[in-house]
Parts: sequence; C-alpha cells; structure tokens
Amino acid sequence: MRMSGIDAANIFVKEKFPNCDNAFLAGSASRGEETETSDLDIVIFDNSTESNYRESFVLYNWKIEAFIHNYTSYLNQFKIDIESGRPILANMLAEGKIIRDNGKSQEIKDNAITFIKSGPTPLTEDFIRASRYFIYDLLDDFKDSCNPPEAIMTLHTITTQLADFILRVNQQWSGRGKGLARALHKFDKKIYNQFFDSLDCYYKDGNKQPFIKFVNGIYEPFGGPLFDGFSQGK
Repeated sequence: MRMSGIDAANIFVKEKFPNCDNAFLAGSASRGEETETSDLDIVIFDNSTESNYRESFVLYNWKIEAFIHNYTSYLNQFKIDIESGRPILANMLAEGKIIRDNGKSQEIKDNAITFIKSGPTPLTEDFIRASRYFIYDLLDDFKDSCNPPEAIMTLHTITTQLADFILRVNQQWSGRGKGLARALHKFDKKIYNQFFDSLDCYYKDGNKQPFIKFVNGIYEPFGGPLFDGFSQGK
C-alpha cells in the first residue's frame, strides 16, 4: 500500500526541491480524497529559476506533476489564463495545501484568490459571432450525419466548445476535461442537467433532437445561427 499523498508530497519536496521557497499540494490529494488512479499536482516556488516549467515523475508509487515557478512567472501565468478563461494555476494555489513556506505562501494564496474573484476577460462581440457561426456549422454536420462514428466525433467537438461558451459568455471561469464539467455544474445545475440529459438521449437512444433544441436555446438570446454576412480577417 502506497503512502498518503501528503506524505509523498512532503518527501518529494525535500528530496527533489530541497532549496525551494514555497510548495503547494493541489488536487484531490490536498483534500485527502485521492483514489488509486490519482496523481499528485505540486506547485514549486523557486525564485532562483529564471522561467517556469513543468516536470513529471513516478516516485513512491505515485505519478507526480511538478509545476515550477518564481515570484514573477506565476503572475504572468495568471495574465495568460485570464484570456483563456481557465484559471488552472490559480485554482491549484488557492485551494492547495501549503507544504513548504518561507513566509510568502499566504500572499501567493491571496493573490490567487483575488485573481479568481476578478473573473475572466469578457467575450467580445466578434468571439460570440464566430461561435454562432462555427457551432452551427458543426451542428449541421451532426444533424445530417448518417455515420455514427462521425456524428460522435462532431458531437464531441461541439460539446466542449459549447460548455466553454456557456461559461465564458456568462463571465464565468471555464475549465478542461473534468474541470469543465465541474465548472458548468457549479455555475448552473439546471443547465448542467439539461446539457447532459440531452447528450444521454443521443448516446442511449440515437435521438439528436434534444441536443439540437438545447443548442438553439443557448444561442437564441445571441441571435441564433449566423452565416450570411459572417467574415473573419477581412
């Protein structure tokens, strides 16, 4: 039986980054909720490093992802993340457990919390118009597809873009993978349930209409489908 996540993280920091300034254990292991397939996400602050990087390890029967930053690079990453709408690093710091502290860890946490509260950059009108165009182009492909594998791949592309749009257009932080589903659930449980119920109708029964209706409901307040007059780079 492998050691606990917090014990493994502490040993990892001592052995691999003994001179680091601060370290945070993020993710499920920081909450004591790790499973057999969980890995350890550890943010390392080493102000002697010139630029941020990440490195992966397998140690102590754990897969470990280390994210190394200095006191400038993590703030620069926040600026990048505010444009993408996914505050991955900020969430790790805000929710993470401090496992090495030189006195600046709470300041780092407070900066992350303030950043998250500020919200992402609002979507521009051009972005919304492009989303209307491209989502409905994909939706037409999904409607007309008689090839199940092609329909599934098209649907997958729509769903990730659609969930991201729902969050971003409402000035909410987005996510990726399971983080995207969690962000949607946190924002609006009703929309979350409608979204996944409509997907179940297709995956279980081959019925496309509930999902098509759901997409129309999301985009109707913004003008619905857009084709005539749409341009990019003109």
